[in-house]
Amino acid sequence: MEKTVAPASDASFIHDIQESIQDELSDVTFYAGIANESPDEISRLIITSIVGDEYAHARTQAALLHQVNPESAGAPPVPPPPNTGYREDILVAIAGEESAVARYAFLASEAPTLTIRYILTSILGDEYGHIRTWYALLQNLDG
Repeated sequence: MEKTVAPASDASFIHDIQESIQDELSDVTFYAGIANESPDEISRLIITSIVGDEYAHARTQAALLHQVNPESAGAPPVPPPPNTGYREDILVAIAGEESAVARYAFLASEAPTLTIRYILTSILGDEYGHIRTWYALLQNLDG
């Protein structure tokens, strides 16, 4: 049996994971809109790969949620921000990814097991990589 860690209450962790799943699904929609705004095919493909990562993060967390609480109904959806233009949307995406890094650090600290902590920390690393990618796309746009 896996060792547990000293988490916050299970109810708090479940609620926070539910919200995180909805946030990831919101990112999927928002980032797909940015991909559609892309000025070139390479940027569109790069952003589409981030869309896939965000969807995978939601699926992974849904599996973790089911492991912790099979009866969980989920949280209400979080609407994505409206797309307002490629450059502006990249800046919003960067801010969102920075927030996600902090969220995953917090979730990892609440995790009920070491395995769940490791998985959430791995997602944190993905989000950090997305920040670097968004900055590279912004730099490419600015020349």
